[in-house]
Amino acid sequence: MVKKTLLLITLSLLVSTGGALAHGVNVETTFKGGVVVVRSSYSPTQPLVNAAVTIYSPGDPGNAWQTGSTDKTGHFAFVPDMEGEWTFVVDDRKGHMNRTAVAVLPDMPEEREITEDEVVESAEPSGNGLSKIHKIIIGLSLIFGITGIFYGLKARQGPKTE
Repeated sequence: MVKKTLLLITLSLLVSTGGALAHGVNVETTFKGGVVVVRSSYSPTQPLVNAAVTIYSPGDPGNAWQTGSTDKTGHFAFVPDMEGEWTFVVDDRKGHMNRTAVAVLPDMPEEREITEDEVVESAEPSGNGLSKIHKIIIGLSLIFGITGIFYGLKARQGPKTE
């Protein structure tokens, strides 16, 4: 009974700690004098340094309009040449990324922060880039694998004789 309890506790710890270790990419967007400025970070104090940035224009959303990297403060700026829904992807090349679409309007003031209501789309994969179904499959595989090892070792010991 004690072994089963320890096994259940160990398995629950293995499954539950995966989400606690993961972290995503935060993106803040501002509009300054016709320039869209994107600041990306893991947390408010930890910027994404040298992360890959890809910009897609509303005129040709299938092809990259501009590519580059964030600076040492996690900033990247671009000047949109038309109004519409601009999409930018920030990727740290380690499995963390954020894809966000922002509507650029012709009557935007000189300087202001783009609010959450104006962000058209923002999709942030989990910390390691795996979808929820993949995490479930990996978790179940771990459970069955550990159980198989446990019972395999128990079978090698043979029956207990008293």
